[in-house]
Amino acid sequence: MRTMSALKNRKGENIQLGRLLGKGGEGAVYEVPGASSLVAKIYHQPLAPEKAGKLHAMSDMKTDRLLSLTAWPVDVLNGPDGKPKGFLMPQVTGHKDIHALYTPKSRKDSFPEADWRFLVHTAANVARAFAMIHDHGCVIGDVNHGSVLVSAKATVRLIDCDSFQINTPKQQFLCTVGVPTYTPAELQGKSFKGVVRSANHDAFGLAIMLFHLLFMGRHPFAGRFLGKGDMPIERAISEHRFAFSSYAKQALMEPPPHTLQLNAISPQVSLLFERAFSREGIRDNGRPTAREWVTALEGLEKQIKKCGTNASHYHFSNLTACPWCKIEAATGVILFSLFIQHGPQSSTYNMAVIWKKITDVTPPPPPPELPNGNAYKIQPSTDAQAIAGKRKNNKVIGYLAIGGAILAALAGAAPGAASFWLIAGAVVLHYVLSNSKGDTGKFSTAYYEANNAWNATVDRWQREAGNKRFHEKLDQLRKVKAEWEGLPTTRQKRYQQLQNERQQAQLKRFLESHLIDRAKIKDVGSSRKAMLESYNIETAWDITERAVRRVPGFGDALTKRLLEWRRSIERKFVFNASQGVDPRDIAALDRELADTKRKLEAQLLAGAPELIQIRTQITTSRGALQKEVERAYVRLLQAEADKKAVGI
Repeated sequence: MRTMSALKNRKGENIQLGRLLGKGGEGAVYEVPGASSLVAKIYHQPLAPEKAGKLHAMSDMKTDRLLSLTAWPVDVLNGPDGKPKGFLMPQVTGHKDIHALYTPKSRKDSFPEADWRFLVHTAANVARAFAMIHDHGCVIGDVNHGSVLVSAKATVRLIDCDSFQINTPKQQFLCTVGVPTYTPAELQGKSFKGVVRSANHDAFGLAIMLFHLLFMGRHPFAGRFLGKGDMPIERAISEHRFAFSSYAKQALMEPPPHTLQLNAISPQVSLLFERAFSREGIRDNGRPTAREWVTALEGLEKQIKKCGTNASHYHFSNLTACPWCKIEAATGVILFSLFIQHGPQSSTYNMAVIWKKITDVTPPPPPPELPNGNAYKIQPSTDAQAIAGKRKNNKVIGYLAIGGAILAALAGAAPGAASFWLIAGAVVLHYVLSNSKGDTGKFSTAYYEANNAWNATVDRWQREAGNKRFHEKLDQLRKVKAEWEGLPTTRQKRYQQLQNERQQAQLKRFLESHLIDRAKIKDVGSSRKAMLESYNIETAWDITERAVRRVPGFGDALTKRLLEWRRSIERKFVFNASQGVDPRDIAALDRELADTKRKLEAQLLAGAPELIQIRTQITTSRGALQKEVERAYVRLLQAEADKKAVGI
């Protein structure tokens, strides 16, 4: 047990310090024996009078609501000289840094059961905590993910409260620190010394944090700039270039690839993000308040539905397709852990019975034969017959002219006259035939259209009235059944693969345990780390030259530093040959196969009803299409008869 001479609370009672719980740049936190619900924060350096006054003011204004949601100072600890050395505050247990909840990889270990519903609920609780601070007339000021903790039940606690801006009737104690990636445009690049923060400033940082939660750790201003030059997050904030906005193109920004879009959440919530990050937000009370966020997020919670394909996916109910399925398919990154769902259990799922129901569905009878020309007696139309007669008469006239010319020549006409009559006869024949040919063009067009209509009708008949759809569905169900029956073999092969790749799996796990956010890498500060995270690079494992070069603002020098950092971590890795397959990898495999099994069983359960439905659709289509087929065929026969009659 550690003792500090004459450390007393404001009542003059001696306070002893227990085990060291943690240490930071400003101070250290200790257990307090005899007060399990409290801990003590002791500063490394003597406190300035203003800081001491702030602690006294905070202790005086404590309330049950403050103590339930924050690590608020409940008492001041004074040294032998009577000057404050630190303070007592509620102990926060069972909570983790909210940053561990943002991204899929950190969430997998810290919050393995969290789905998107959990993230939305956590976001609402964060907004409630901010609203409570503002209700007490205070401002958080230094909003950042290091000052918010979350439990496995989505409860939220705010820490580092001694940095808040505290407003009392007599004095105002300012917050003189801040993180650039959470700082609003109007304060970007400015010193916080002497700056009076407002709830509207907090509203910007709150919106950043909520965006991180709902959008898988993406920063709303981390995108690709379509103009010239670099666009770091701080500059994008100062220029209001919200990369996910409906106006992003006008701002020459586009979001990182394979991310949730702003229209994939409720209109109420997306509108609040637009307001929070707009130019108009700079105005007094221009950004959404914490209470507005609570209302909108509560509404979103009521509009979430489960994905029909992946049981671990939940999304906004108005969407026609699951956005998480699309993102996972594009990136290969599992966004939410897979868990065994309580669907049909192996003990009650009788494959033999279910498959018999499928095979008992009789296919439709063979479709009727298409119409046969022998069954129809089609005569040329009156119009076609008239044209045919006219063409016949014209031919007779033409041939008579030729015949007359020949007779004239044979009768001994002068050579010049005979030639004249022959040429004249040929001209007359050509004229009458050409003149009558112009009347036949419409029959060519009619045949062309009738033939196309017939081919389209036949295609539709085969597609809708044939048995192909029924047999394709049955074949697909056979494949599903075979996949279901092969799951034990699949597991055995996948497990053997895990065995063979143990060294790589251990290396991956080792590198994934080294988060970029916690590392000290030259020239890679909080802004660049947020940019990396927005492009799915959050651990040493994620760092490859190809991946880093895709991130805006990362050229040769920064890429080289990140690769060197990864190599420095990798050199510390030692393969443990005696260690078997990681139980977490086995659990992940079993969760994946259990989810696959559930989906296959659901498909087979629906198999018989779907086959019956297809059969009904086919027989119904036959009745509906029969007359259409006959009409199209008769039209084609008529067109053929007319075409033949007019001689084309």
